[in-house]
Amino acid sequence: MKIRLLTEAAYNRIIILKETMSKKDRGYGVIPIKIKNITFAIPFRSNMAHKHGFKTIFHNGVWNGVDYSKAIIITEDDLQPKAFKLRSEAEYQKVKNNKDKIQRQFEKYVNDYVSQAKLGKLPNLQRFGYTTLINYHEEFGVGDSSI
Repeated sequence: MKIRLLTEAAYNRIIILKETMSKKDRGYGVIPIKIKNITFAIPFRSNMAHKHGFKTIFHNGVWNGVDYSKAIIITEDDLQPKAFKLRSEAEYQKVKNNKDKIQRQFEKYVNDYVSQAKLGKLPNLQRFGYTTLINYHEEFGVGDSSI
């Protein structure tokens, strides 16, 4: 399983999008995941205060994890070639051992969002209120990009 950082060019391109994480000096490790012909980068978070992701370890009173709601669409060139090292081996092992589960959960998250958006519904605010997927209606074939 690849865990990488985004290139500076990719980061500069995505921080202007709605709901993206924008702490430039910090650098986020991401897991690239492909769904159909679209490559997503799902970031690691050090404070997963919601359930729209995969929780990894409990650290300093908060859950760390992989945040599905902040995923972005990328190309392979947007990833730095050098591996990103997580703060703990336990977190890496939990992600590695659950890569298929993460793939399935993330695909369901994306598919549920797209299904709602294609019906012309405002996606469920509790589940999708702060999602970055709002930026990708054209890629998902959703007619109204203002949803």
